[in-house]
Amino acid sequence: MPSPQSLLFFADVMLGKLARWLRLLGYDTAYERDIDDRAIVERIVREGRWLLTRDRYLLRRNILAGRATLIVHDSVGDQLQQLGQELGISLVIDQATESRCMKCNAPLEPLAHRQAASRVPPHVAREQTEFVICPRCERIFWPGSHWTHLQRRLHDWQLGVTLGIVPRSSGA
Repeated sequence: MPSPQSLLFFADVMLGKLARWLRLLGYDTAYERDIDDRAIVERIVREGRWLLTRDRYLLRRNILAGRATLIVHDSVGDQLQQLGQELGISLVIDQATESRCMKCNAPLEPLAHRQAASRVPPHVAREQTEFVICPRCERIFWPGSHWTHLQRRLHDWQLGVTLGIVPRSSGA
């Protein structure tokens, strides 16, 4: 198995929230709503991706052996903890984390305050100093009031991984 930092994921249609959180954590995570199983398998093989799925039937394909994780939990926190325990992914965001756009998966790039100021609400331009932009979809992000909440949730989930707390199975 590749190192956790080098993993390229493909999240199936049932795992959209998980895909967004993995992107926030800096993991290249492909996600498509309208794609059939054959196309998923072809893309995983072609791009060297690791499948994240809730579909046991899809995992029966021999070509996916050693390239997939069956996600057994319903909540995104438990799903991230499962990946932390099974694949060793980090649930920490710090200055070294190169986050990706939660919508389109492109790596985010720094954006100068003067460039962001005319493109964000005036109160955001006054209160924030750091901005990043998605070069593909041009969405702008900043560490607003939600940032502390996100950090706290990730910290709690990482603590569960560190302590070896296994989330309850959803019975999936």
